[in-house]
Amino acid sequence: MITLSTLFTLAGLECFYQTSGKAVILRPAALEAWFISNVKLAKTLGSIFLVIGLICSILALGIGSGSFAFLCILMTIGSLVVLISPLVQIKADWLLIGFGLLFILELF
Repeated sequence: MITLSTLFTLAGLECFYQTSGKAVILRPAALEAWFISNVKLAKTLGSIFLVIGLICSILALGIGSGSFAFLCILMTIGSLVVLISPLVQIKADWLLIGFGLLFILELF
């Protein structure tokens, strides 16, 4: 559940980062065009992802520690999105493979 919470938090923060006016966006043209043409939908989707991440964290750890863990995940992933996203070195397939392995390790 913590891996899912982290994945949803990453997706939500990436949606907000891509729709930011101050961010330097260096993404593929199709993805960048979708975020530019659907700013309101992307921000709504980002909010939904963040709420789902919070709910996953609360379900896994309880209300108090789940909220605290979500805030820690939010700060960590937020820093990584701001630092690593402009570099465009992280590929989506490698990210999904990494989260898949972490999810399997979490289950066993």
